[in-house]
Amino acid sequence: MFTLRQLETFREVVRTRTTLGAAKALNVSQPAVSNMIRQMEARIGFPLFERLGNRLVPTPDAEEIYRDSESIFSLYQAFSHRIEARKRSEAGHLRIVVTPPLANALVPNALRDFLARRPAVRIHLDTRRITGVLESVQTRMADIGLGLNPPSREGLRLEVLAMAQMVCVFAPGHPLEAKRVVSARDLAGHPLVVYEPGTSLDRAISGDILTPELHQQAVAEVRYSSLACLMAEAGLGVGFVDSLTADVGHRYRLVSRPLSPAQPVPVCVITREGEPAKRIQATFLAELRASPVLGAIARAQTEPGRGG
Repeated sequence: MFTLRQLETFREVVRTRTTLGAAKALNVSQPAVSNMIRQMEARIGFPLFERLGNRLVPTPDAEEIYRDSESIFSLYQAFSHRIEARKRSEAGHLRIVVTPPLANALVPNALRDFLARRPAVRIHLDTRRITGVLESVQTRMADIGLGLNPPSREGLRLEVLAMAQMVCVFAPGHPLEAKRVVSARDLAGHPLVVYEPGTSLDRAISGDILTPELHQQAVAEVRYSSLACLMAEAGLGVGFVDSLTADVGHRYRLVSRPLSPAQPVPVCVITREGEPAKRIQATFLAELRASPVLGAIARAQTEPGRGG
């Protein structure tokens, strides 16, 4: 029956008891307020105010309308606050899906800093293999995907956040600890932990390193870098992992060494191509790009390896 603007005008007149006071509060002209009240009274068919001198006194019916409108304006104010918070990227819902290496080494610290300043933001975080990450973003089950060395897929945009590298890892005291870098020749004769064929980390290690001969030395095939680390930590063989897991995460008792020739592996964010990001998503990505962990990845490329 009434518009929100009419109710807002009516409430200001009730509070200030004058059309002039309401006009100042609403930053409109006094005639505009008077016209709005007359329109409301004509609409409902009875007066809302009685004039006593220069004051407008609400009728009993108007007092009830005022009380009944409280819940409407409480909801409206809460809604307005949420819009303002969203404008400042302080509220919203963000769905992120990542591969396990980035879940271990990158995302938790990035989310800790991000959420510390935005307690109203809600995060849904999931980990999947790279094919699952791509599918989640493509089917809108996730707003953002993060993964290592993802294959291109139509409809998705891949942005390289940093260039990590594949390294070999082994338990302290291993003979390869004496090396500053490790080549295929250095790996000869050592048990190896390799990845299932076709996985993103398997693709990240070229045939210059894992030659057909070295594949014969494999004691196990794994899907995830965390398993490669655990097996190397137990002394079962030399593993191959990304430098985030080996050097940035600091989660395993391992020594890492770069491979020669170098085996770069891109750290990528995956979004839907041609689709503008919602504000909370754009803000998170901007902070992620400036993450100290990404800087640590770059520094790791110039160091001989943890434990050296």
